[in-house]
Amino acid sequence: MMTADELRELCTALRAKERFTDDPLVDRLEADVRAYRDVLAADPTPLPPAELAERLPLMGWMIYETSWDCVQRISTSFDRHATAPDDREQSGAELDRVRRIANCARGLPWPEFAPRALGALRALALAESKRDTEQGYDAAWMLHVESRNKNAEFRDGYGSGDASRSHRLRLEEVFVQLALAETGTACRTAERVIARWAEEFEDPERPDWSRSEQERWIQRVFRELTDGVAVGEIAIATVYRIRDELGFADKVDEHRLTQGTAFQNPGIMTARAASLLLALRPAMRSLGRNHPPEFESWELWEKATLDRFVRAYRAIEEDVPGKTEMDAGFQRQLVHVRLNLALLKPGFDLPSRRADNLPCLAINPLSDDAVEAMSAHLGGPSGKGRERALGAATMPLFIRSLVECRGSGPDDRGYQTWRIKWFSLDQYSNEEGRLDRVRWALDAAG
Repeated sequence: MMTADELRELCTALRAKERFTDDPLVDRLEADVRAYRDVLAADPTPLPPAELAERLPLMGWMIYETSWDCVQRISTSFDRHATAPDDREQSGAELDRVRRIANCARGLPWPEFAPRALGALRALALAESKRDTEQGYDAAWMLHVESRNKNAEFRDGYGSGDASRSHRLRLEEVFVQLALAETGTACRTAERVIARWAEEFEDPERPDWSRSEQERWIQRVFRELTDGVAVGEIAIATVYRIRDELGFADKVDEHRLTQGTAFQNPGIMTARAASLLLALRPAMRSLGRNHPPEFESWELWEKATLDRFVRAYRAIEEDVPGKTEMDAGFQRQLVHVRLNLALLKPGFDLPSRRADNLPCLAINPLSDDAVEAMSAHLGGPSGKGRERALGAATMPLFIRSLVECRGSGPDDRGYQTWRIKWFSLDQYSNEEGRLDRVRWALDAAG
């Protein structure tokens, strides 16, 4: 078995990108998990023996870091024929490693003492979703449910006292990462289907089938985004609790996971999911679907969802200890989510705390001028400002629903005009024929 010092050094090296996960390292993980299980078989006890008490949390961290390292080398949409063969082969090999590591996490004895090992299930869910197939999305959702259930099981198994409180807080730090991945999968599925409809789903020779498929996907992603917003909100609330009870860590180490930027990613993902939900409301109503049962009408549901968007947006703008300016990547995402709402709800009142550093956020309410300023900011020289779903949609039913959501009447062409003017913001604008497909989608939406 690897010693505690060996595990600690490997985890630190993986976190610093000084070491990478390969088959020999996964072999060592599997061998150690087998050895841990042999210890349990020889002396079944409710608590880990002294020889494993220090190793188990470190093994959990090791499983967390190795699985995440593999995911970074998996290409987007690698399971599709358009992907280069070398990318498919490399990504497939990394996916196999993540699956092996996830099985290590599942096989750990006394798993509640290695809570970070649940990160391997999160990593496997993200890897499966990168296949960008319906089967991959299905597999990802099952893994998210598995990881969330295990996290709750571990939490419920702790007693009282300072040691149990420490374990629960560690689980909460892991939960934030699990929830972030789940909300991310909801967004990824919706955004991919909505943006790639013209290329990967539409069948001009079977218009009835295409219509029914649009309706099926609209309802599926509505359910998943609803869950994604809910779990994202829990993640944001958990970050507030961690901040208030523990404070933020300066760096990730064997003791802590949650750093000062912990609000930004859950806020971004939750706001993205909420904006997509808002855009789907008219479509769901047109399909004859009832509003969620906790609301008396779709209008009340929309008001509540707008409130949830605003709360998530506020989380993105939370201060980061020791920094006066937001990281450039988070700034860009903040502008994206604000632009989404401006496209959906012209005139909405959304003051920003970050307008001093980002002048494009100072225009409020969200007018046409605000849309123009944010679009210009994202379309700057960095080339990193491309839109996913709302700014890249080619699913006609979604576009029709989005336009109706704006509430400006049947003659409103503001969104369509913006799409063509700012076509460069489309995530896939560099693809040959993409502009023609966007024009087709806008025309098909009516």
